[in-house]
Amino acid sequence: MAYDSKNRLNDLDSKQWLQFQKSWMPIEDAIAGQFVAFFTKQRYADGHTGRVLVFPQAAKQAMLQNSHPPRELILQNELPDGEKLDYVYLDFSRYTFEGFLSEFENQLFPLLMQAIRSLALQRYLTVVIQNHNTVHGRFPTAWKLARWLGRYLALKDEKIGCASPDNALPLSGENRSLPLAEGPWRTDNSIVYYMNFRKEKEPGAISFDPAILQPATRVISSSSEAPEFIPKNFFNAWFIHKPPPRSRDVLLHPAKFPEDLVQKFVQNFSREGEWVLDPMAGTGSALVAAASMGRKACGIELNPKFAQIARSRFSLFESYQLVVGDASDGETFSLLPEHVDYCITSPPYWDMLRMKGAETQKKRKNAGLPRWYSEDQRDLGNIADYSTFLDLLEKVYEHVSLRLRPGRYLTIIVKNVKKKGIIYPLAWDLAARLSRFLEFSGEQIWCQDDQRLAPFGYRYAWVSNTFHHYCLTFRKPFR
Repeated sequence: MAYDSKNRLNDLDSKQWLQFQKSWMPIEDAIAGQFVAFFTKQRYADGHTGRVLVFPQAAKQAMLQNSHPPRELILQNELPDGEKLDYVYLDFSRYTFEGFLSEFENQLFPLLMQAIRSLALQRYLTVVIQNHNTVHGRFPTAWKLARWLGRYLALKDEKIGCASPDNALPLSGENRSLPLAEGPWRTDNSIVYYMNFRKEKEPGAISFDPAILQPATRVISSSSEAPEFIPKNFFNAWFIHKPPPRSRDVLLHPAKFPEDLVQKFVQNFSREGEWVLDPMAGTGSALVAAASMGRKACGIELNPKFAQIARSRFSLFESYQLVVGDASDGETFSLLPEHVDYCITSPPYWDMLRMKGAETQKKRKNAGLPRWYSEDQRDLGNIADYSTFLDLLEKVYEHVSLRLRPGRYLTIIVKNVKKKGIIYPLAWDLAARLSRFLEFSGEQIWCQDDQRLAPFGYRYAWVSNTFHHYCLTFRKPFR
C-alpha cells in the first residue's frame, strides 16, 4: 500500500478512500474491517497502535477471521482505565426490537456511555443498527438512537447496508409469523444502518429517557378494521434504479423524479381507475406515470410555468386535474377530488438548490437551465429556516391526509440534507412528524449506481457521496 503521509484519518490512498465513499453497500463478511481501515490508522504520531472498541465479541472474531487491518481490538471489559479509543464499532444489528429494549438499559446504555467518554477527540464511532417491523408498524429504532447520540457526538453521513432478501434480519413480535403479503404493507427488513458520529467536544452528563424507544401503543389494524385494499408486492427494503434520459421541457424542473420509478409505487399502492395525488406536481412526472397506468391523476403546483409543462404532457390522457396554487393552504385542496386513493410526491430538499458551490447547479447554470424552483416566497425551496420548512411541509401532508381514504397509503421520496458540514436528517424528521397523524409503514432505499464518485474529505474527514434516497411510506389509520 502506498502510504500518504498527509492523510490524518487513515492509511488509505486516494483510490482506496474513494472505494468507501458510496453511501450504500452490499453487506458482506469483511465489512467491519473496512470500517476499521477507514476510520483508523495502524500507528499514530505518538507511536501507539490504533485502539478500537468492538461490540459484540462475535464482531471481533469476524474481524480476526477476515484479515482485518492490524489494530488493537478491545472488548468492553478489556478497556484500561484512562486509555483513549481511536474508533468504536458497535454492532446492534442482530437484535430484534424486543431484544434491543430488554438489554438497552443494563448493557447497551452503559456500553454507549463508556464509548462516548473513552473516545478521543476528533475520532469516530459507528453504530450498526436497523429499524424494526413491529405489531405497531415500523419503529425507527436506528433514527431514534442516532438522534440521542447526536446530543453528545456530531452526526455524520450514514451508510446503508443492503442485504439479500435471503439474509434479511429477523422480524419482531407478532410480525414474525405474518407473511409480508398479509396485513398492512411493510418491507422485507433487508437494510441495516451504519450510523457514523465524530466526537468534537467532551460531553457533560449523559442521560437517556427510555420513553424514546417506546412505540405508540395502538395496533395498526384488526379484524374489525380490515382494509379494502392490501398491497401485495414491492416489499424490497432497497433497490437499484437508473432513470432513463429526460426531455428538455422536463429538465427545466431542477429536481424531478423518474416516471418509471413512480410506476412501481403506483402499481403496488393503487388500482386502475383510482385517484393518485401529487401535491407538489412540478412538471407532472408522478401524474403522467399514474395516468399511463390507468389511474386518475390530480395534483397541485405553485409555479405556473411548471404547471403549463405538466398540462402539455397530458395530451394523451383525459382523467387528470391540476391546480395552480399553494399546497400549504388547505383551500387549494378544495379544488381537487374529495377523496384520493394514493399519494406519491417528492418535496424540495429544503433550500439545497440555492446552496453555493453545488456541482449539479453549476452544470445546470452552464446548460442554461433553472437552478431552483421559483422566486415565490411561498415556495418551500426558498425557506432558509429548517424548522419553518418542516412546519410547512408537515402542514402540506396534513392536508393530504384529510383527502386520503382510510387504510390507504402516502409515499414521500426524500433525502437527508447536509449543509455547511451539519447533517439535517430530513427523511427521519419527516417520518417523526407525520407519525403524529399517519402510521409509518416503512422506508425503502432507492440506491443509485450510476453516479460518479468524488474523494470528498480526503485525508481529513468522513464525507460520503450520498447516492441513496429514502422512499417513506405511511398509511392513514382507521378511526
